[in-house]
Amino acid sequence: MQVYKGLDIGTAKPSARELGLLRHHLIDELEIEQRYDANRFCLLAKERLEAIYARGKAAVLVGGSGLYAKALVYGYNMLPADKKLAAALQAQLQQPGGRERLLSSLQEGLGGAQLPAEIYNNPRRLLRACEVFELCGQAPWELQAGAPQPGPGFRQFCILPSSSLLKQRIRQRCAAMLAAGWVREALQLEKQGLLQSPTARQALGYRDIIEFQRQGAPGGDLALLDLLSQRTLRYARRQLTWFKRQHPGAQSIVVESEENMPDWICAEIKLALEAR
Repeated sequence: MQVYKGLDIGTAKPSARELGLLRHHLIDELEIEQRYDANRFCLLAKERLEAIYARGKAAVLVGGSGLYAKALVYGYNMLPADKKLAAALQAQLQQPGGRERLLSSLQEGLGGAQLPAEIYNNPRRLLRACEVFELCGQAPWELQAGAPQPGPGFRQFCILPSSSLLKQRIRQRCAAMLAAGWVREALQLEKQGLLQSPTARQALGYRDIIEFQRQGAPGGDLALLDLLSQRTLRYARRQLTWFKRQHPGAQSIVVESEENMPDWICAEIKLALEAR
C-alpha cells in the first residue's frame, strides 16, 4: 500500500530521511483511485529488478502482501480478469443473500467440492474466485496447483517474531502512528474518495478509523488504539501462517526478544548468505 500517494502514516511509509539513506522503489507511484494488483506489481517489480541488476546491484524485497511476494518469487501464473464481469459480480454480492448465492454457485460449478476457508471469510477472494471460474471454468487454486519453485537469484528469509513480541510491537506502532496524525490522514483521504477506490481502500486501519469517527464510538483514543491493534494483530497472524506455508525453502528466523533485534536479524541473514 506504500505504492499510493497519501497513504503515508497508516502504511508506515519510509521517512524522507530513510528514503535518502538507501534507494527505494515502488513508493508513491500511484494515486489512490488507481487499481493495483499482483500482476501490475510483478510487471513493475521486474522492470526495476532488471535495472538494478544491470547496474551490478542487489535488491531486497521486504514486507507487503504474501501473495504479491509469491507471485514475483515463484513466477505466479497471472489469472484472467474482466472488469465488466468483476463489476457484475460485485453488484451481486451487494444484494441481500448475494454472498450465499455466489458461494453456492461456485461450489456447484466445482462439482460440490469443498471451498478453501479464505473464500468463505474474504469477500474479495470470493469475488475473484467467481470471476476466474466464469472466465476459464477452473478455480484459482486449481490453476495454481503444484509445488512452486522460486526463481533463480532469490533467497528467502521469513522473520517470525514470538506472539508476545508481535503483539507488543504492533501496539507500539499503532500508538506511534496515531500520535503522528493517522486519524487526520484517514479523514482527509476519505474526502478524496478512499473508500470508493478499487484497491487503496483495502489499506489496513483506514476504514476502521473512518467508521470509528463517524459513529462517535465510546472510549476515545484508547478504544481506537485497541481496535487498530487487534485488527492488525489478526492480519499479522494470517501473514505469518502464509509465509510459513506458501514459501517452501525459505529460511525462518525466529525472534524472541526486541533487544538488538535489527542487528541480530542482519547478522543471521549475513551468516546464511556466506554459508551458501
